[in-house]
Amino acid sequence: MDSCPLCGSPNLQPAPLQPEPPFGLLQCGACGGIALSPRPLRSAMGAYYDAYYGSEASAQKSERQARRATRHFSRLARHARAGRLLEIGAGDGYFLDAARRAGWTVEGLELSQPRVARAQEWFNLELKCADLDHAPFPAESFDAICMFQLIEHVHDPRNVLQRVHRLLRPGGVMMISTPNVLAYSRKNRGVNTWRIPRHLFFFTPRTLVRTVESLGFDVLRRSLKLYATIEERLGWQPWPSSTLLSGVTRDLWTPFGLHLIARKK
Repeated sequence: MDSCPLCGSPNLQPAPLQPEPPFGLLQCGACGGIALSPRPLRSAMGAYYDAYYGSEASAQKSERQARRATRHFSRLARHARAGRLLEIGAGDGYFLDAARRAGWTVEGLELSQPRVARAQEWFNLELKCADLDHAPFPAESFDAICMFQLIEHVHDPRNVLQRVHRLLRPGGVMMISTPNVLAYSRKNRGVNTWRIPRHLFFFTPRTLVRTVESLGFDVLRRSLKLYATIEERLGWQPWPSSTLLSGVTRDLWTPFGLHLIARKK
C-alpha cells in the first residue's frame, strides 16, 4: 500500500507490533487506521475461511443469538421507523427475523450457502447469495442498511461504505459493528491473535467515525463520538503506551465492540 485505504493519506508507517510473516501491519498517521499489508489476494481468502470455519456447524437455532439480534435491532429502532432494510452478511437470519417481526420489509446478502439454507429453514427468509458489488439493487432502495462484524473482513471498506451510501434513501440509517482494537490489550490478545489474515482492518473509535463522516454520513451515537474525541486527545493506541495515563484510561474506558449508527446526509 502506498496510501491509506480509509482516508487516502500517504502517511503510512509500519505498526509498532508486527504479526508473523508473511503478513504485516501498517498504521495511518492521519486517521489512525491499521491495515494488513502484505495481505492475501481476494481470490485466496476462501482458503483461510475454510480452514477456520470448516468444522463449524449450527444444528439448531440459538436463543442466545436471537436475544442478541433483538438487542441490536432495538438500537436501530431508536433512530429509524419501519421501512425497507438490507443486512449485508446476514448469516443465519436472526437480525432480519427480529426486524421483520417489528414491521420492516427485509432483504439480506450472505455468501455462505449453508447459512442461506438455514435462514430459509428457520425463518423463511430468502437471502441472496451474492456480495454487495453484484447485488441487483438500484440507488436509494433502502431506509436502513446493517453490517455486523463485516467491515473488518473486506479488502476495500471505503468502497463498501460508498455503495451503502448510494443504496440508502436520503435520511436513511446505516448500522455497523466491528471489534475495537484498542480493547485487545484487556484480553491479553497479542498481535498474532488478531484473527489475521481473516481480519484485514483494525478499527478504533476515531478511525471508524472519521471514515464514515468523510463519506457523507452523520454519526448518531454520541458515546462513540465521545470515545473518538478522548482517543485523539489522550493518544490511545492498541500497543504499549508511552504514558501510564494513556494506557490506564484506554483499558478502563474503551468498549470491546464498536457499534456505529449513522444517517445519510
